[in-house]
Amino acid sequence: QEHSAGVQPRCPNAAFMKKSLFALFALGLLAAPAPAQDWGQSFSPGEARDAVRDGRSLPLAKILEPLKAEYGGYLLSAELFSTASGSTQYEIQWMTGDGRKTVFVVDAQTGNVLERRGA
Repeated sequence: QEHSAGVQPRCPNAAFMKKSLFALFALGLLAAPAPAQDWGQSFSPGEARDAVRDGRSLPLAKILEPLKAEYGGYLLSAELFSTASGSTQYEIQWMTGDGRKTVFVVDAQTGNVLERRGA
């Protein structure tokens, strides 16, 4: 079947597809997990070094030592954040020795684990 240039054929299910996509999008927004902490700014690598140098944060290696000792495994990623109250926290994604992904929120000044999510 030929169509004139610039004229799109009408899909009989277009309205249904649009409604379905909208519903899935809305459901995805409702089902998305809320952030666990009231994080402010994510530190750049330079800012993280400055925070360690200035005593506002422990070095990441010091934070990781007890995690490695308790859970085995290895680091997937780590980010240093400032919170609304002005403290600093690491969010650490960790693969445990038995293959489970776990996320830790750690007080960057004390090394205390504030929250653990996942396995």
